Amino acid sequence: MDGMGGVVLFGAAAFVGVATADMFVRAWTGVMRTVALLVLYFRRRISGETLFLRLNTAIPLAILCGLTLYICFLLYFRTYGLGRSESEQVGYFLGAVGRTFFYLIGVNRLIEAMFDPRDGG
Repeated sequence: MDGMGGVVLFGAAAFVGVATADMFVRAWTGVMRTVALLVLYFRRRISGETLFLRLNTAIPLAILCGLTLYICFLLYFRTYGLGRSESEQVGYFLGAVGRTFFYLIGVNRLIEAMFDPRDGG
């Protein structure tokens, strides 16, 4: 597709790239936070009550974001059949890489915060 339709599809693909990368990093953060909480609990740095309270945030976040990611892929690629043209693939790639880049910049601080028993990240 060329012209305005191609620009719209490129923009939509870039948006979906950012959105799916965001859902992935949020789901992955929920998984990492769950592991960090379990490590803190088994090292006796947090209580069982604190573990339970914090897992009530981490696990639903991971599940919700993972399901949202799956549904987004299902709708975008299967239901609507988008993402097949080269310009859409480039747009998706640029959006996903851009979002992931900003996640990676702060991931070290995020992981350190997860292992802080005072706030749990």
